[in-house]
Amino acid sequence: MPRSAVISGIEKFWYTNFIDQKLNNWVGYILFPLAAILFGYLFAQQTIMGIGLAGGLIGVSILILCFVNTEAGLYVNMIYSFFAAAFMRFFYADLPTGVISDVLIVATLFSLFVRRVNLKTTLNQFIHTPVVIAVLVILFYLIIEMFNPYGHSFSGWYQTFRKYLDTLFLLFIAYKVLDNKPAIKRFLTTLFILCAICAIYACIQQWHGLFDKEREWVMADEIRFGLIFIDGDFRKFSTMSDPTAFGIIMASCGILFSIIAIHEKNKRTKAVLIGGLIFMFLGMAYSGTRTANAMAAAGFVMFILLTLNKKTTKIFAVVLVLAYIFIMYAPIYGNSTINRFRTTFQGSDDESYKVRETNRAFIQPYIYTHPIGGGLCTTGALGTLYNPSSYLAGFPPDSGYLKIALETGWIGLIIICVLYFTVMKNMIRGYFETNNDNTKVLYAACAGSIFSFYIAYFAQDAIGQITDTVVYYPLIALTLRLRYFDKEQRINPHENY
Repeated sequence: MPRSAVISGIEKFWYTNFIDQKLNNWVGYILFPLAAILFGYLFAQQTIMGIGLAGGLIGVSILILCFVNTEAGLYVNMIYSFFAAAFMRFFYADLPTGVISDVLIVATLFSLFVRRVNLKTTLNQFIHTPVVIAVLVILFYLIIEMFNPYGHSFSGWYQTFRKYLDTLFLLFIAYKVLDNKPAIKRFLTTLFILCAICAIYACIQQWHGLFDKEREWVMADEIRFGLIFIDGDFRKFSTMSDPTAFGIIMASCGILFSIIAIHEKNKRTKAVLIGGLIFMFLGMAYSGTRTANAMAAAGFVMFILLTLNKKTTKIFAVVLVLAYIFIMYAPIYGNSTINRFRTTFQGSDDESYKVRETNRAFIQPYIYTHPIGGGLCTTGALGTLYNPSSYLAGFPPDSGYLKIALETGWIGLIIICVLYFTVMKNMIRGYFETNNDNTKVLYAACAGSIFSFYIAYFAQDAIGQITDTVVYYPLIALTLRLRYFDKEQRINPHENY
């Protein structure tokens, strides 16, 4: 029998039994009892082997799911990003979270080829948008950074380049998945459920206290303990890697769903959204992340400026101002959560702010004299690891923008700012050009949420971690799709996009 016929037969058997009939056939009737017997024996006699085999099968199953269904693969990446850190804490697993995230993203990307989707039209639309052109310019600039004479570590360059390439893949995956309005609704529903679960868990941590394994994890590292235990209380991190990552996600998604909730007409859906938002903003406050507080303020200001002509916006603005005044000036002094919120807006009176300003003033001459920067992975702890001889090694940038300026120079900083400007311009123009009220709401919600990320970048490296990329890049892809829908609607007004 020819080799091609054998491969064709295997593919047909696999698709028919596992994908089409989903093992609801003689294969499943044989496979499941045998698996039950095998695992029963292993868990009773060889527990470690049984757990390892079960984990391996679950991992393979997840990979297969990513390979055969692109939309499911996107959601798998979101779920993994939200809960991987909690899994490691509770099971004492030391997993390479970044590598696993890479594998899941690449597997999801390959699903487009496995399913033999016609990518030519989608790819052509994708690469001709101004936002993606700016993203590709940055990718090309990072390739040039490989030859930066001040960066001496290929491994350090590769770490940054790999992460950025993953985000480009994720942006394209989301762009392909969100190619219709029902898919956008499913994505937003999934994101809301994940955020609500994380927010509720953070509230449990606050009201119940950290669980034993979480407390052990916090106290196992002196630096980690110092960052999380502040003013006699533990900052809450929910299922994520640290309080900052958790606070940033709660702030950005809280803005997104608040704007959607304000304009939601279905009372039941509105009530569900408001219920989830209460937990999200409580979780954000319990995280003790001052950057998240600034994000919330900036995101809502962007929304108010964008929709100031609407009555609901004016009412919301008044309520927001009154809530801010109450939190800032109410005679409540013993609550550590409220006290930390107030320090967010102290500005030059805050001691940590003064330290950061001193560091920035000290390092500015280096930025002026190095137009392409000191090389990727040369600052902070990663600089000490990959480029210990660099002048920047160990220097804490304490800001995403400062980190970019130091590692890629003022040229790189200009390029990234152009990208951010292009992203915001795409959403703001889309908001004013569309005549669809529901589309306007999505534009305004995404604009507020994404703008808050750019504000957070002043104080944190807020874009690029596995927890925020599954929110930030799909939201950009969503707005790119909305622009495409609007354009097609104007060309074919009788079509439903």
